[in-house]
Amino acid sequence: MKKWIVLVLLVGILSGCGSGGAKETSETKKQTETASTTAASSSKKATSSSEKKLKLTDVDFQVEGTAYKMKILDKWEILEDEEFSFSAGNEDEADGVMVYGIKKTDVNDIEILKNSLRDEYVAVDDFQIKEETIKEEAYQTSHYTGELHSFVGVAEGANAELRFYVLETETDYVVVNFFGLPSFFDRNEELVTEMMNSFVAV
Repeated sequence: MKKWIVLVLLVGILSGCGSGGAKETSETKKQTETASTTAASSSKKATSSSEKKLKLTDVDFQVEGTAYKMKILDKWEILEDEEFSFSAGNEDEADGVMVYGIKKTDVNDIEILKNSLRDEYVAVDDFQIKEETIKEEAYQTSHYTGELHSFVGVAEGANAELRFYVLETETDYVVVNFFGLPSFFDRNEELVTEMMNSFVAV
């Protein structure tokens, strides 16, 4: 599945961000204890302020010829990618969303898509999944039922969290795939839920 190859490349971006963070931490330790404490305190305040300012914006796209809309973070750049019906993200912060799907008339049932996902994410050598983090659970948006498949994995020493929301719409089986550092989901759980609830055919 070519989609997975692109996803692994995105995980590479995540690992790059993780490495940069480690260097900053190392440099901070070289500072005096007082300066380090002050910097950490300022950083927390700035992050908190920034998180409060996150806004959502509406986007429209098609999945296998069916028009859909949803809300995404307005800081995300919409990406042109032939492998996905829709893709957006923030390269600097290594988080984003990808949407793709298949016509219900082309497969027998949604289990085919779920099994394909499972086969793909356990078969990637460069991305080591932390098995204790794997979750599969029923999921309900404001419009659709489905399942959430999520896990945390490690690529080149950095953690990345992937969430696959597998939904059944009237005409399609759709995967809405969010990715980011685990802290992205810790900080923005409500926004992710809001984005998922906004996903609907138009």
